[in-house]
Amino acid sequence: MAKEHDTNLFKKHIFICKSCKKNECPMLEDAMALKSELKSYFNEKYGKGVVRVTSSDCLGKCREGIHIVSYPEAKWFKDGTKESAQVLKDYVDSST
Repeated sequence: MAKEHDTNLFKKHIFICKSCKKNECPMLEDAMALKSELKSYFNEKYGKGVVRVTSSDCLGKCREGIHIVSYPEAKWFKDGTKESAQVLKDYVDSST
């Protein structure tokens, strides 16, 4: 049986979609660039362990571009690109 786990490991956990239901994701390169940008920014600003940025498998919204979800509040962002990363940075900075 699975044991309960402390869910407060991070103040924020950001998931970035990196794969479509199709075998080839046309947005994979952009998603990985966005992940790298956000991870570097948040680690530099808050240190490790405060804001976690990870990639995820398909979030089911591929037709609308790269999707990002911020937990614990389950706030969704769409059309994520390295160029639009500032919107997510501003959101996390204002709510962390």
